[in-house]
Amino acid sequence: MVAPISIEDRDRANQHLDSSISLSMCGKLDQAVVEIKKAIAIDPEFAQAHNKLGDYLMKMGLVKKAVDAYTRSLELAPNNQNSNFDLGCSLAHLGRYEEALEYLQKALQLKPSHTEIYGHIGRILMMRGELEEAITNLNRAIEANPEDIMSSFTLACAYNMLGETEKATRLFNKVIGRYGDLVAVKKRFAEGHYYIGRSYFIIGNLTEALKHLEKAVEYDTEDVDYHYSFGMLYSDADAFCSLAEVQHALGSHSEARENVQKAIALEPHNQRFSKVKSQLGI
Repeated sequence: MVAPISIEDRDRANQHLDSSISLSMCGKLDQAVVEIKKAIAIDPEFAQAHNKLGDYLMKMGLVKKAVDAYTRSLELAPNNQNSNFDLGCSLAHLGRYEEALEYLQKALQLKPSHTEIYGHIGRILMMRGELEEAITNLNRAIEANPEDIMSSFTLACAYNMLGETEKATRLFNKVIGRYGDLVAVKKRFAEGHYYIGRSYFIIGNLTEALKHLEKAVEYDTEDVDYHYSFGMLYSDADAFCSLAEVQHALGSHSEARENVQKAIALEPHNQRFSKVKSQLGI
């Protein structure tokens, strides 16, 4: 059993936590990680610090390490709703869907008002091909919060997979409108351009899809490799791959080949990129 830390050490650990949060808000994630690790070194049983470390690692695309941090946080505080939710989300990004559902469902039990969780459960079910149940959960999320934009995007994808194109198109247009409002305020909002571009591509507006996906790969890529907002994670590699799909559909095969290769170079073990390359015949 670890001896209780002094009041002075507790205060120092909290100061490092606060400093890390300030640094992360400025986009200085490497420095935020350094600060939060100082907090953990002072107080190894600081559950909130382990959780914050997981948050920073997720934003850096280090999902496996984030899972370890969230797991440690839960070992220290098993009934922490945020850590159950965060661990569930991170496990889902690794394709560990059964485990992810377990933690997300526990998070929902701990805080039934956190209806955003239905959206994440729906996304996992969609990825597993359980489309009807996915749609039920996604609709629950949207009924509770009509502004839940990622649940709208995921629900649109699920409807599209079912062949219900009218419903899918209506929701994709909702996504385009919502992200369009955000992009109007923050023009270099790469995530916004990415999801606008993906939505336009799926509904068949290739010209608009190309315009926005070109912006997605242009903005922030020198400083940010992974984008994490609204509970969704995508990488610069995803943006390059999506751009390649649009370029290929428009007949720009050499450009498409170049961008698929960029995606694969960034994430050589990502099976989806290799699958897209094979499907496009490039």
